[in-house]
Amino acid sequence: MVELTGDFSDILTLLKDNPRGMSVTEIADAAHINRNTIARYMDNLLMAGRVEMRMFGKAKVFFLSKRVPVSAMLNLSSEMVLLTDSDLNVIQANEAVFSFLSCSEDELVGHPIYEGRGCTLCGEILTEQIRTALQGETVRGELRLFKDGEEKTLDQRLYPLVLPDGKPGVTIILDDITERVKTETALEQSESMFRRLVETVSDVIWSVDENSRIQYISPQIEALLGYHPDEMTGKLFSDFMPEGAGCRFAWGVLSEISKENGFTLIQFPLLTKDGHKIYCDFTGTPIVLEEDREIFLGYNGALRDVSDQRQAEQSAKRWKSFLDAVIDNIPGLITVSDLNTHQFYYVNHAAAAFLRRGKQEFMQIKLPELLVECGADELLDTLETAVSFKQTVNVKETVITVGGEQKHLSMQMIPMTLSVDREYLILIAEDITEEVHDRTRQEYLREFLSTLDGITAVSDIWEPVLNLLPKISGFEAAAVYQRSIFDDYLLFRQEGGRFVPSVEPDSIADRIIRKGEPAVFDKHRMDLFPEGTIPLMSDARALVLMPVVFRGRTVACVVLGSSSPQCPDASLQSILEASAFQISTTASRCFVQDELMRERDRTRKYIELAGVFLAAVSRDGTIEMINHHGAEILGYCEEDLIGKNWFETVVPESVRESRLLAFQQMVSSVTTEDFAQYKGAVLCADGTEKEILWKSSILREECGAVSGIVTSGELIQQKPSIS
Repeated sequence: MVELTGDFSDILTLLKDNPRGMSVTEIADAAHINRNTIARYMDNLLMAGRVEMRMFGKAKVFFLSKRVPVSAMLNLSSEMVLLTDSDLNVIQANEAVFSFLSCSEDELVGHPIYEGRGCTLCGEILTEQIRTALQGETVRGELRLFKDGEEKTLDQRLYPLVLPDGKPGVTIILDDITERVKTETALEQSESMFRRLVETVSDVIWSVDENSRIQYISPQIEALLGYHPDEMTGKLFSDFMPEGAGCRFAWGVLSEISKENGFTLIQFPLLTKDGHKIYCDFTGTPIVLEEDREIFLGYNGALRDVSDQRQAEQSAKRWKSFLDAVIDNIPGLITVSDLNTHQFYYVNHAAAAFLRRGKQEFMQIKLPELLVECGADELLDTLETAVSFKQTVNVKETVITVGGEQKHLSMQMIPMTLSVDREYLILIAEDITEEVHDRTRQEYLREFLSTLDGITAVSDIWEPVLNLLPKISGFEAAAVYQRSIFDDYLLFRQEGGRFVPSVEPDSIADRIIRKGEPAVFDKHRMDLFPEGTIPLMSDARALVLMPVVFRGRTVACVVLGSSSPQCPDASLQSILEASAFQISTTASRCFVQDELMRERDRTRKYIELAGVFLAAVSRDGTIEMINHHGAEILGYCEEDLIGKNWFETVVPESVRESRLLAFQQMVSSVTTEDFAQYKGAVLCADGTEKEILWKSSILREECGAVSGIVTSGELIQQKPSIS
């Protein structure tokens, strides 16, 4: 980027210090420069994009530009972009240029384009084109050069520009179109080869439009029917058929228009130019727009004379009827192959589409080869069993690979014998991929919920969340953002992604998190938001936000991210919502437990610091709590007394019965008093007794039932005896 110095730098500094804007007069006064000079400077800065101008009445007020720097914008382009000054020095270039030339910025920027690393691009032609652009003209063309021993073709565009200092410059945009040129050349060669091939094959090649009118028919038709191709172009095939057959042909073709793979072996008679009738097989493939498969443009096809094969054709029709009957009655993916040679005879539309092959491709491959290609080698033994024993074999579940994607199938291999020389294997399969994925997802979900159910600390929640939620959702990355003391959300942990350190305040993501409801940004919703408005993961194409709420306040947020487009179905969205609720529930339980633990510890400290004897006794007389001071008075450790019976351990035998009776009356609500005060001795570990002043209160549960008593005591100091 061109750095501005001198007066320009001073002007930009003034505008930075005055964000509300300045007029030309104000700038001239502050910079001590002539007003006309300032006006010219501001026009240059405005054209360079360094300042913005607004009109207030008749006054022009200038502000420092808030637009993205040109250098940042250049690097967003995949095309090569260079900026040169009037001396042909490179003043700026993007990363695509450095990558193409295999050089650094220092090796190119600041040097003439015709020297050093830039000379790879700049020959005499480009130099002259730059000079032409400096005169204010836009130049376009192609640039051919050699790089690393390979000829490269670049699409070039040169645009004149005005630099920030007011001097002319040139923007050079180069796009490597080498592969496109090669493709176009190969296409031309392919079309030429195709025409030569069409003219040499024995079959007649034809093409019709959406109205079934002949657009092209190969020269072989003249030998077959006696008509020159020009005589048939623009007409219908039915025009060259016997009366009645033409109508049947038209209806037969029209009925096939909506079918994906066209028609095969439609047999109709044609009339030669001299009136003879011959029978021909027609095959056709639909012509559709690649962008929209629903727009039908016609058929490409072939025809051949099969008059000598009429008898054989009748047998073929019976075979086709058999296959049609089988296929009509068996759902799923269906193939029919020879039981012994494994050559395919038939593949239904569902199987062809699932395996991503044309029907004709199956005729060039055998069933075992197909299984190996799909990574289902273990099915070869199953196939051998079905063939050897000629028995139906059921495969409950198997995995194959189609187009790099794993698919799960249930399958039947059914041997069928029609005659000694006509033995077939019918393979029927059903795609159960979604069922398996759903089952796997449910297993992970059960594991996830089970894990959460056993968690007692908030810190233990995040490991299963980060490990299991991606497996459940299909999103490859996960992160946890926690709310800080400054009320913002900071990245706490992440797995498998490039998550940003914090959630931008008042962003869409921030507002969603604070709302506390799960949100799914699938491939459709992501496209609704401008790039960068949900900046949580650098390369995210899909996001799931799962806020963790405690007492109506979002305390954390789990984020699932995917670098590939995702579109969770209703079932998965329901699972994610349930998972978010369970995470919040578990976190809330852990937060409450933490509070209780802190409160218990706080209470325990208070009790330990108290200078009195403190104890809690359940209604059955069991010591549930005793503080250190109380245990010390008795001469025990606290652990020695917890769980022991108060009356058997602490109360002297002489008053044990009366004290037990008073206790039972108190906890059984025989007395109406919830508080009692009395003097009583305790039995110490060494067998001595000490007099204690007791204060006791009843402990009640939420329902009001008595659960025990809590008692405190002060040691009554014995007065020394007077001898």
